[in-house]
Amino acid sequence: MKKLSNEELLAELEVPFPVDQVLWRVTNIANNRTRGQVVPYADPRAYTDRLNALVSPQGWTRNYETVTMNNITRTKRNAEIVTGKILVTCKVIIDGLGTHSGTGEEWADEDNAMTSAEAQAFKRACSCFGLGRYFYDFDAPWVDIDEKGRPKKSPALAPWMVPENWRKGQRPSGKAAASSPPAGQTSSGSNGPVTSTHRNGNSAPSSATSNKSRQNGSSNGSTKTGVKPEGTAAQSQSGSELDQRIAALEETVGIKLYRWVLREYGHANQPHLVRDIQQKKRILDVLESATRGLRRMEAVLDRVSEQQVNALLAKLQAPPLNEIADMPTLVQVVQGLESIVNGSHPSVA
Repeated sequence: MKKLSNEELLAELEVPFPVDQVLWRVTNIANNRTRGQVVPYADPRAYTDRLNALVSPQGWTRNYETVTMNNITRTKRNAEIVTGKILVTCKVIIDGLGTHSGTGEEWADEDNAMTSAEAQAFKRACSCFGLGRYFYDFDAPWVDIDEKGRPKKSPALAPWMVPENWRKGQRPSGKAAASSPPAGQTSSGSNGPVTSTHRNGNSAPSSATSNKSRQNGSSNGSTKTGVKPEGTAAQSQSGSELDQRIAALEETVGIKLYRWVLREYGHANQPHLVRDIQQKKRILDVLESATRGLRRMEAVLDRVSEQQVNALLAKLQAPPLNEIADMPTLVQVVQGLESIVNGSHPSVA
């Protein structure tokens, strides 16, 4: 086996898994139970196979530490039960690269609780080396699900998630050249995002007509600005001001819709990474349009029953109101709600 340099090894660890090893998990279900939000993942054996292929079975090790918490009350199937929780820490050591750790947890009364917690901890530790970390850059789509809550059809993988394309240089839109840990994960790998509860930023409840759901999610508080675009001094000042105005709308429109606009119109995940002034202005225009659309939605919701809202979302195959993550869906929903109230079909602008 050819020994790779540390740089080559890290680059190979980041390469996506083969397409046939990517699986899908439903994490959120719409109120009408016909649509679900799915995220990709890979079986732990795919991780061990990659490590064995790159550094040999002798070139890496993993250790688990398990702690059990007892006498915890939880609600399960509309009943309160007393159970426990299994907490697992996994430490992965790769020769030449060092050590990273990750944590996993599961309710003790769930099937295969120990296996699930160990797998979660192991994969989080691996992601600190870059292995499987690309899953965190995936925006979870909504798909049709069956009566058992399973996807009727797996989503198509983005081109950059195909190993051959990745090696040719394709990356998710807006991904910076210098990669950073996934959201919620430290450089030591001790805290990774919970793979079974991805919500992509929106924290409002799933009820279509609750007060919080009408606010379309919440901000993560990130308003990084100050990295000025290239160009003249006047352009830099204008760009910085635009960055601040764009970032200020993140909380207003919700993190999901905010990120969609940035990626769709600026191919970036932060406003300061968009170098073109005209692109920044376009992003600001779209975000302001989204703000007006959300206000119009708020204005009519009190005059539309929950049953009518659910029927409209089902007809449009749209997610719950707090999960709207793109402008076309927002336009359709606002037009639909306003047509219920007054029969008109105004556009979101």
